[in-house]
Amino acid sequence: MSRRSNGAAGVRPIAHQSLVDRVTDELHRAILNGDLAPGSTVSIVDLCERFSISHIPVREALRRLESEGVISLRPGRSALVASVTSEELRNIYALRKLIEGDLCLRASKAMTEERLADAREALAEYIEIEREPAALAAKHHAFHEAMLLDEIGPADANVLRLLWKASDRYLHLLMADLDHQPETQKSRIDEHTELLDLAEAGKVEEFRDSWVAHLESTEKALLAALTRREVETGSA
Repeated sequence: MSRRSNGAAGVRPIAHQSLVDRVTDELHRAILNGDLAPGSTVSIVDLCERFSISHIPVREALRRLESEGVISLRPGRSALVASVTSEELRNIYALRKLIEGDLCLRASKAMTEERLADAREALAEYIEIEREPAALAAKHHAFHEAMLLDEIGPADANVLRLLWKASDRYLHLLMADLDHQPETQKSRIDEHTELLDLAEAGKVEEFRDSWVAHLESTEKALLAALTRREVETGSA
């Protein structure tokens, strides 16, 4: 009895943990693509029935998403999907410009050939990949992270993860409303190419300024798309 009890004490509930991970991933996917619409109420009971599981992993998944700011748990058995607003979008990018701008200055002063090679590879994949939100966001972040990686500490990583996920939510929800003209897509690729060129040339200040300008360009495009959606929704 004692030996069996001690043996079990050191074993983590892997199946339960992986179940929470899967529920979290599925809810996050549904929030990103709009299946769970901004401002909508989510019933915990309905989720349990849909997934054919108990409320424990569902609540844990919702708590994780609440920590990311995309869900608000409500008294009782429901949760509220966070709304998307122009004010929140501006706040997200204000923080990104502040944090990433500082990281750029530090990273560009000690940029290694290994990091530049990683960035070149990520940029090539970003250019060639299908313009699908999830895949696009992953390659986009891979490019940015490649050049900042050596300067991203644990605290930076936690904050950037939240900010990048928050940015991704707007990208996913507004992808259909963005300008998809060939010249616009080329302009976005050119912005990334310029960042890589400046990093390779060791132009520290120019690299930081171009990085911030790139974030401002993305913010402007998302704000315009969000405004168009709000106007269309208001007139519907």
